[in-house]
Amino acid sequence: ELAERGQGEYQLRQANAQLETQMKQIKGLQMILREQAVRDPLTGLYNRRYLDETQGRELARAAREGYPVSFVMIDIDHFKDVNDRFGHDAGDHVLRKLAALIQDQTRVGGIICRYGGEEILAILPNVAAEVAFQITERWRLAFMDFTLPSELGYVKATISCGIAEYPAHGNTVGELITLADKAMYQAKAAGRNQVVIWHVAS
Repeated sequence: ELAERGQGEYQLRQANAQLETQMKQIKGLQMILREQAVRDPLTGLYNRRYLDETQGRELARAAREGYPVSFVMIDIDHFKDVNDRFGHDAGDHVLRKLAALIQDQTRVGGIICRYGGEEILAILPNVAAEVAFQITERWRLAFMDFTLPSELGYVKATISCGIAEYPAHGNTVGELITLADKAMYQAKAAGRNQVVIWHVAS
């Protein structure tokens, strides 16, 4: 009887250990699925869904702690021409390169999203617009130096970028994204391949 009880307890411990392992595996898979749901499959950047879920938190924290947040809208210049001339594979490679460059050069806490098409949005907490300008200039220069060899020649591209700062330029995420986007179009109107901090055009 004691032997049977000991065997039963052993089997119970084994079953519990197996169940615990399975639960850890399930949690791991849930985390992977969650990560996949908020990541853009091409670039690995966060997607619009993640932005929608988290956008309010950054400004709420900034308001509590009294620091600025810079919103940077980045767009690849003449991206359609890159796709038309060199093919969509080359265009995808250029977009992945830009995404990797920005991720690698963004400090912990920054949120980098693929906003749509060839547009990338960077949200930089505790970074004023003037500092964001210097950071974005580094991205622009590094990306301008990138060359992709292809069957049809060498692919080079540039970026135009716009910056808006909380709370100097706006108080809501939607407003700041809109102003960063407008600043980016100011950069394009001024000749492309440059960074502009939002200002009211005279």
